[in-house]
Amino acid sequence: MAKSLQNLLKNQHILLIQGKMGDFFSRFSSFLQKQGKTVSKINLNAGDAFFYQHKTNVYNYQDSLENFDIFLENLIKNQQVDAVVCFGDCRPHHAVASQICQATDTQFFVFEEGYLRPDYITLQQDGINAYSQLDFEKISHLQKANDKPLFTNNRFYRLCLSAIVYYIVEQCGRRKYPNYHHYRGMTAWQEAITWLKAPFIKAFGYFADKKLQKKCETTWLNQYFLVSLQVYNDSQITFHSDYADVVDFIEEVLTSFAGFSDKNQQLLFKHHPLDRAHRQYGDFIQQLSINLGIAERVHYGCDMHLPTLIKHSLGMVTINSTTALQSVYHNRPTKIMGRALYDLPKLTHQSSLDDFWQNPTVPDKEFYQHFREYLIEQTQLNGSFYGKSPWKSKYLLTNLV
Repeated sequence: MAKSLQNLLKNQHILLIQGKMGDFFSRFSSFLQKQGKTVSKINLNAGDAFFYQHKTNVYNYQDSLENFDIFLENLIKNQQVDAVVCFGDCRPHHAVASQICQATDTQFFVFEEGYLRPDYITLQQDGINAYSQLDFEKISHLQKANDKPLFTNNRFYRLCLSAIVYYIVEQCGRRKYPNYHHYRGMTAWQEAITWLKAPFIKAFGYFADKKLQKKCETTWLNQYFLVSLQVYNDSQITFHSDYADVVDFIEEVLTSFAGFSDKNQQLLFKHHPLDRAHRQYGDFIQQLSINLGIAERVHYGCDMHLPTLIKHSLGMVTINSTTALQSVYHNRPTKIMGRALYDLPKLTHQSSLDDFWQNPTVPDKEFYQHFREYLIEQTQLNGSFYGKSPWKSKYLLTNLV
């Protein structure tokens, strides 16, 4: 069982703020209460309130973000809250919560998508990703990882349905929460319209993507570098990189590739599937590639099988996507252009991007196994936000023995 969950359960009064769209925090609250914990919840909008089914110790915050620090500090002190839990530590209210927890000596825990996928979610104390406080000096003392996570049956359609209901309810409840602004900067209707476009965009590019993947498995086998793109407004970019926009990253990669790669090497940009209806970079990549004289060696697609692409590649470049850990798992050289907890010697390429094309550093397999074990031991729960949660059964079984 992850050390982070063990530490959380040492606390008596646990405060939940905003979780994933859906009922995960409601289910997590039920789990905590079964352990004899007092659980409170702050709802920031009507969507939060709709999916949280517990009726006691619920606080509907209707004031502005500017006053949230005072509200939260008073709540922590008056209700004797021991720990605060949220999803993502870069959302505006959660960033405030992190600061207040430090000031009041309250423990702070963050859920996030799993560092290791599939069948894991992350629960980490103090902060995630580049804000992580993990001590990697302890890695060498661990045994080789031998984890066998149970299948969680995570389903994308459940996320979609939860998002649709969440945004509709949030929009309908605007009068009750007039000061709430979505952390991604889009209204509910903008998000809804964008997601409605996604299936059509996917269908339109289906055959082109399949053709591109087939070339990677045959014609370009072990002759291409893979670039894993991220959602354009992901906090990993806005908070944990120096890029103002994904296009800046793309331009840097293309310019470097044009100047320092072997003329027989190909470059494949893989678009993030959750970003297909928000952003498209095909025209930009094509025009810049033409200007750089490498158009015939640069390719762009979205719906391709990532593990297969990684296995047949020469290596991966990304800002700080967790897909990089899949690349390391498959023993492929990996270059990180932002800030990430796994950007370590023996795991990723530590010198320049220009050097990466010519002398890519292969990960140290043994070190990676220790690193993986450490992540599992400290932060990973065998479960999903839109599927099963085997970690609950494992926890109960462990405590019955």
